[in-house]
Amino acid sequence: MEQWGPDRIDALVDRLAEAMPHEDLTADEVFTACYDQPGVVFAQQHGVVAVGVGRAADGDVVGSIRLLVSPGRSIGELLDTAESWARDRGASRLEVGGALPFALWPGVDDRSAHAAALQERGYVDRGRFDAHRVPSSYRADPPAGVEVRRAVRDEDVIAVVLAASTHWSWWSDEIARALDHGTCHMATVSSVDDGEQIIGVGCHSITRATWVGPLMVVGDHRRRGVGHALLGQVCRDLMIADFPFAEIPEVASESVERFVITAGSSPVRRYRRMVLDLR
Repeated sequence: MEQWGPDRIDALVDRLAEAMPHEDLTADEVFTACYDQPGVVFAQQHGVVAVGVGRAADGDVVGSIRLLVSPGRSIGELLDTAESWARDRGASRLEVGGALPFALWPGVDDRSAHAAALQERGYVDRGRFDAHRVPSSYRADPPAGVEVRRAVRDEDVIAVVLAASTHWSWWSDEIARALDHGTCHMATVSSVDDGEQIIGVGCHSITRATWVGPLMVVGDHRRRGVGHALLGQVCRDLMIADFPFAEIPEVASESVERFVITAGSSPVRRYRRMVLDLR
């Protein structure tokens, strides 16, 4: 087992293209997930595992397997290495996909051959959810008194950063990446007393092209159509870029499901949230 640094990104992408060509992963997407955040990539003759450690939304230090390529019987050695690395760095649990920002997958694809091997090692299935796709032709007008625009002006970028730290601190890193890429839209309201205030953000294509998120609306302004207006602008961006759909990778609650179905979505993949207790 050897460790691959950022200088091996081309070899890593080539191996992924051979093992999972249907995923169509780019070098930028793989680099962001595996090397922009604290973590490591281990490789053997045919298999690869990328693992990172960070603090999850619940405050625990957790590990996340960011990618796993394991032809034949190599999965055991790869998982041994990943689990040991995460445990040595204080992780209380190891999740496959998701868990930390900049994930390439939100969980284990239900069609994956890895699921059975993970269960045999003691990984627990903590729930299943779907990814949905919305046609990029989708549009929605903002409600009265709400303006939606791309955050590109310096003052808008600063305002979004401040709003993220106040309302959506867990998503701050991903929102910052969307601001860097020009793929963050903001929803605002204005008043004489308070001036302009940000009440929502809609981002896309941060880790993977077409992926929607973070898409967040301040609690008092939900269920008014703000989220759908933001989603409509995301879809507009993707249509201009010749993508036929926007993908919502994690539809894990009834409220989110209602939201995306209202926008004309349909499920395209099912994922499993699989977790190993490392304590």
